[in-house]
Amino acid sequence: MSLIFRNPRGHFLNLSQPLLRLHHRPTLLRLYHPSSLKTQSRRPFSLHHNIRSVRTRYNSLSPIIRLPIYTLLAFITWFPVVWFLHNKVFQPMLVKGPSMYPFINTDHYTSTRKDVVAVKMWGAGYDIRRGDVVVFRSPLDPEKVVLKRVIAVEGDVVHTRAPCPVDKQEIPIGHVWVEGEHPEGSRWSYDSNSYGPVCTPSKAQRNLPFFTSVRQLTNSIKQISKNLIMGKVIGVIWPWSRRSWINSDQWPGSRRVIERKADEEEPIPATI
Repeated sequence: MSLIFRNPRGHFLNLSQPLLRLHHRPTLLRLYHPSSLKTQSRRPFSLHHNIRSVRTRYNSLSPIIRLPIYTLLAFITWFPVVWFLHNKVFQPMLVKGPSMYPFINTDHYTSTRKDVVAVKMWGAGYDIRRGDVVVFRSPLDPEKVVLKRVIAVEGDVVHTRAPCPVDKQEIPIGHVWVEGEHPEGSRWSYDSNSYGPVCTPSKAQRNLPFFTSVRQLTNSIKQISKNLIMGKVIGVIWPWSRRSWINSDQWPGSRRVIERKADEEEPIPATI
């Protein structure tokens, strides 16, 4: 009967032979004696060591395998950042149609070139003033994004034009009146004269009474959800030759708007 022993170096020894059994007997006693058994201390967790280990394994891979891994990690890392900036901070938009002619798409009737505008998405609907150009979803087709100019804010009175069913419209709290700038009016622009004032998420809108009177119902036409407003246009970025910032202070105003003064009574609340 032979006795086989494997030493710490991984070598197999036949201890049945007298010389080997005599030579390795102290080793056996030292390894298996109860007093010599000690608990091995575990290495403490090290983030730097783990990252270096992963990097070493990654560098040992072939380039064919490393490229898809690198692309996937880059996509997972940067996609949330790009999505947030594009949908919540800043977004370029291509303008189609002649509703804002000749202010935007000046070459609409002479070429197929279209303007590209810069839209500020952060804080959409807040701090809207007369002359601002806003972007919102069309109430007639929510899949379409519409670009119009704000000509009146809450408390103002607008002398409407066709096809609006009323001659005058007082803008309720938390709403604005938007229109296109085409010289032929509603023929080329579907604006507030077609679907009423557009709602904005103002502070006053949050404190509206639940019940409204008959006067409020008769003085307000169809209202638009505040979630339709997406952002404010801050400038034209293409074509490069006509790049410019859009400043509402440079807008001359509209003769059909009677602006509300600061000492006048509060405008009517919006209908719910």
